[in-house]
Amino acid sequence: MSERKTTSAQTIVIISSLILLIVALGLQAGGVMSPSWQVVDIREFRSTHHHGLWLDCTRPQLHLMRNQNKDDLPLHCTYKFDISASQIIDENIEDIDENSAAGESEHHQFFGWHKFTLGFMLCAIILAALSLLCGICAPCSSGFAVLYAILVAFTAFTATCGDAIFFFAAHRVDSRFVQGLVGTYEQVIGMAFYLHVAGTVISCLALIMAAISAYSLLQNNESDRHLPMREMAPLHEPRFARV
Repeated sequence: MSERKTTSAQTIVIISSLILLIVALGLQAGGVMSPSWQVVDIREFRSTHHHGLWLDCTRPQLHLMRNQNKDDLPLHCTYKFDISASQIIDENIEDIDENSAAGESEHHQFFGWHKFTLGFMLCAIILAALSLLCGICAPCSSGFAVLYAILVAFTAFTATCGDAIFFFAAHRVDSRFVQGLVGTYEQVIGMAFYLHVAGTVISCLALIMAAISAYSLLQNNESDRHLPMREMAPLHEPRFARV
């Protein structure tokens, strides 16, 4: 009866870990897809710019369209890896003395730290998906439970690396400030970063629960291997003992 209760508790812990991992996967995927990693309001351009990891978007300022809802305002987006867009950016940067958009155009380039951040975060998403497949089989086998805990650990590690790379790179002077023709504007970290960090924290909680369930399953297997030793009968009866 106690063994059945222990198995049920382990299953509940694994299912809870899977639910947390699914939530973390959704938050991380939503953060990667969003362009709002760095947001800057450039008043001389009368627009708000969203600089993402692979996607950049521009939205007109609200005071130009007072009768229109903020969510209904159009977003004009470009990909960082778009060849035609990168050629236009290079032309703007070459004409930086006469083109007021040249300073802002530099932030549309696909820098190395963007690629490293995106690479770590995509690896975390892939590892999270593989973890879910192993986690489904974890209640049936201690081997899958251990593999599930290892994959979740790598998921949390790669996601944390991606967040750390972006955080430190976004606070560099050349990444934090946007130079316009009239003034200099400071970029702020957008909601996409905090969305991904929330997913990373939840994946760490899923790791703790996965590690607890894997350790518990291994302990049960160890206890099943060691059978209790039978008590040996005495070799000499007391009545045959010498006086």
